[in-house]
Amino acid sequence: MKSKTNLLMSKISLALSVFMLALASFWFLQNIYEEKPYYENLIFIIFGLTLLIGAYFNIKRFKAESEGITIADERSMRVGEKAGMFAFLLLIAALMVSGVVNSAFNLGLEYTSTVYMISVASLFSWIIIAYHIDKKGDV
Repeated sequence: MKSKTNLLMSKISLALSVFMLALASFWFLQNIYEEKPYYENLIFIIFGLTLLIGAYFNIKRFKAESEGITIADERSMRVGEKAGMFAFLLLIAALMVSGVVNSAFNLGLEYTSTVYMISVASLFSWIIIAYHIDKKGDV
């Protein structure tokens, strides 16, 4: 019963962190668009990402514990490594493409805001890739 309560609380935390990230991202992009300082909202994005990652791993742990599976095995470690490698390669590719597009079309993108947004996108891609590899079972 306790694990079901913990699982429900982790799912609520996951939903709240996604809501906080969406709201903080909206404020962040609005401040960039209005050419205001946008570093004030960065703490909300970092806090939301921390909650999101913690809730994701807690949900995974509680589900595994309820099924009687240990999650610190070699397969789960390999899933994290493989997903991290793919997310890092996506991050590098996205940074290179954004730099080339900015130079080629003279868009005038600000480097720091571009890197922050691409880093957030690569974090979400890491979570999605890890989930996909874990469900696929191809490690």
